[in-house]
Amino acid sequence: MKKWKRSSAVLAAVLTATVSFTGCGSNGGGSATATTVSSGNGGEAKSDAATSGELAKISFSWWGNDDRHQATQEAIDAFNAAHAGAIEVTGEPSGFGNLEETFATRYAGGTEADIMTVNYPWLIKYSPDGTGFYDLKQVEDIFDFSQYDAGFLETGKTAGVMQAVPYGQNTLGVYLNKSAFDRAGIKEIPSTFEEYKEAAKVITAQNPGSYLIVSPTFRFAAIYYLQQKTGKGEFDENLNMNYTVEDYKEAMTWYKELADLHVFCSRQDYLENVGNDPVSIAQNAKFIDGGYLGVLEWTGGIASNAQTLADKGDELIVAPLPTIDGAVFKGTMAKPSLTFAISKNSKHPREAAEFLQYILNDPEGTKLMGSKRGMVASKSAKAALEADGQITGAVKQAYDFTDQAEVINNSPIFEDAVFTSSFESNYEKYELGASTVDEAAQAFFDEAADQVAKLKAEYGK
Repeated sequence: MKKWKRSSAVLAAVLTATVSFTGCGSNGGGSATATTVSSGNGGEAKSDAATSGELAKISFSWWGNDDRHQATQEAIDAFNAAHAGAIEVTGEPSGFGNLEETFATRYAGGTEADIMTVNYPWLIKYSPDGTGFYDLKQVEDIFDFSQYDAGFLETGKTAGVMQAVPYGQNTLGVYLNKSAFDRAGIKEIPSTFEEYKEAAKVITAQNPGSYLIVSPTFRFAAIYYLQQKTGKGEFDENLNMNYTVEDYKEAMTWYKELADLHVFCSRQDYLENVGNDPVSIAQNAKFIDGGYLGVLEWTGGIASNAQTLADKGDELIVAPLPTIDGAVFKGTMAKPSLTFAISKNSKHPREAAEFLQYILNDPEGTKLMGSKRGMVASKSAKAALEADGQITGAVKQAYDFTDQAEVINNSPIFEDAVFTSSFESNYEKYELGASTVDEAAQAFFDEAADQVAKLKAEYGK
């Protein structure tokens, strides 16, 4: 059974930016024929447009690359054709730049789209008291929430109010280049950290510069360790820190010991071959050439890693989750990849819910949307994509892994940049000999505590 932990809500945050924004926002309207929308739970549910005879014009904002834009627009076109004269959706795509700045500007000015793509941390930031977005409980007769794991749906709530639908679950796991292990003569994939140590001896005897696992941010590995040691996430539902200075010291020591044995990539090697930023290594030359034999990364990135290796004839697999000695929790961490919310200012929230039902749960809509946003959380969407041949290979393994893994859901503040940069800079000083592990752990703990205090004040907690 999965172990779920959710963050509870905090009180209201204040937005100060006020700028007008032109374009199709949440106040679109017009007149046309009435419509009846189909309920996600069977039967029919009357929309606002059906009652008023008004054409429901709604907008949908998202970001991504050209492939995502094309797939989404195809789904919009199909939905509009099926609801001609009743509901009309206008797409508002953008690139990846200035995402939160753009969102904050539109949100503060009341010009946000009817349906918004929302990053997970934004939920607590813009709706700490559960009133920042439309209450989706009001459209549960239209949107089929039963297609989602009830525990995972909790990540879309603040103050107990359903503020967003989590699109997909990102689960942290270990993904290995099986072909590289085969070439080294290792036919049994490691399943414990002790087995990884033995495998590293074999690999480094052949190539001294190799490392078995790269963690794009060293904090991922540390928190993976501390979750298994304590059975708790890094922050509780009230945003308090769960780990002590001694915990962080132990995690840093553990990571360095494994880095010295070439199980985890050392900070020095990471700086030399990847750089200073916590990024995906899917296109990294050392990963492509087999010098890095695996990654500790979210399932959302597995497709690109697998394709990179497939292009050179290698196979990426999902490895069994390794556990630490004395683990009280034998799982990993998870988070929503992104979420969808309906504007509290929308004139047509029921029609917006009907569109969400189409692109997130309906077999036709989900096939058109495809996997361009990563792995889906909806059971019906997953079944439709699998039947359509869009879930195969390593991606199929990742879905199976996600279904089976015990997880602790991250707090919305987990990926705050201050925590990640502070941990990496202090661990770096320790590994490179510029500080002791006691100094590094204390420095990180103090900096993290300061940031937690700032965030709790910002969110009224």
